[in-house]
Amino acid sequence: MTQRPGPVLVTGANSGFGLETVLRLAERGWETWGTVRSEKKAAVLTEAARRHGVSERVCPVILDVSDHAAIQRAFTELPDFYGVVNNAGYSELGAVEDVSPERAKAQLDVNLIAPAVVSSCALPGMRRLGAGRIVMVSSIAGRATLMPLNGWYHASKFGLEALSDTLRIEVAGFGVRVSIVEPGFFKTGIADAAQERALERRHRDSPYAPAYARAAAVLRGIMRVSPPPDAVARKIVGAIESRYPSRRYVVGLDAHAGLAATAFLPRGVIDTTIRLVSGLSGPRRSPEA
Repeated sequence: MTQRPGPVLVTGANSGFGLETVLRLAERGWETWGTVRSEKKAAVLTEAARRHGVSERVCPVILDVSDHAAIQRAFTELPDFYGVVNNAGYSELGAVEDVSPERAKAQLDVNLIAPAVVSSCALPGMRRLGAGRIVMVSSIAGRATLMPLNGWYHASKFGLEALSDTLRIEVAGFGVRVSIVEPGFFKTGIADAAQERALERRHRDSPYAPAYARAAAVLRGIMRVSPPPDAVARKIVGAIESRYPSRRYVVGLDAHAGLAATAFLPRGVIDTTIRLVSGLSGPRRSPEA
């Protein structure tokens, strides 16, 4: 098996893209550390590694990436990582008007600030190794605004894209390469959680209640037809292993279609279509007498 230049850290490693990435890296000979938020989730990762025959190369780390001080403390005891995959994230589904400042801040803390803190803590070790790879798991939502009721998720991913582009320039001289992976919809826990949030908000006294009901139905349909997360994991691992990784990897037919739509259709047409599909057309107005 090929000698690997160092271990890899994957955040959000107990499900979805994170779990698939940890297993694929370990199968390819990488010592892989995966962050999880609880002992229960660590057990999920450990059991998955056992089933795949890679237990000796997988090390769970209990760490809540929303606790930025805890990240900094953890890195005093972690090894020098050649690769970091900033995968942990979630969607705070809700209209901008309905999402509290506290929930908005929590969304940014996990999806935007945590990847910056993890990357900053890993960079000294990459310099000691003389090279490294940082992979940011973004979303097509970081390039195209196509999902109403997801304003703070869009904001976090647009911010992550800008942060990553700047970081890529800053660290290139150290032999560190930064890549962004932009998936469309895949079968991961993020859609399940978003659907639950839509159903929860639908029952509140919100002017967006019809749109929440429509969003829950759309998410149910999407989850039935979405592909498994292994295609995204392959792109992530490719970015870690490539000598010259791409700056961006768009993954999924829906992601490519979304980018094409925003590139060629007038924004007014896109906005009107999204409003109609999403149940955001507003109350009917009585014709003037």
